[in-house]
Amino acid sequence: MSSEHAAMQTRTADAAELSDIRTLLAANGLPVEDLCTTLIEGFLIIQDASGTIVASGALQHLGSSVLLRSLVVTPELRGTGLARRLVARLEDDARALGYEELWLLTTTAEGFFGAAGYERASRDDAPADVRSCRQFAVLCPSTAICMRKRLLPTHCPSAVERPASS
Repeated sequence: MSSEHAAMQTRTADAAELSDIRTLLAANGLPVEDLCTTLIEGFLIIQDASGTIVASGALQHLGSSVLLRSLVVTPELRGTGLARRLVARLEDDARALGYEELWLLTTTAEGFFGAAGYERASRDDAPADVRSCRQFAVLCPSTAICMRKRLLPTHCPSAVERPASS
């Protein structure tokens, strides 16, 4: 990672940044209609040195399920690892909250998410909480690909780490 990217700050968004996040999402063809201050709690952003939001991604908590949504990186910074950084952090956050899988819809990033361990899934297989949210039910087109990733615990001891029984 370049020193320029290392200097970019990744942090939780606050309500004052709602407008900037909406602008970034809309400029990149992602839904913003349901984006409100209560959803901002689940948003991570990356800012450049000037404080401009250049990437965002979020976890939307839906009952006992969670949706990874609104992952966007400004076009000039795509392919630099910022999306991978956000997804890894969002997955860690989901694990820390006890979620065992993440769901998402994508129209353009199936290859990216596939490389990150997400698998295609039928929308019908998504939990009812996920299927009934506005992202699934209304905002994302029916052509959007549904994907899921099962999350492993942060630390899963391997056989060599377990003490030998005597």
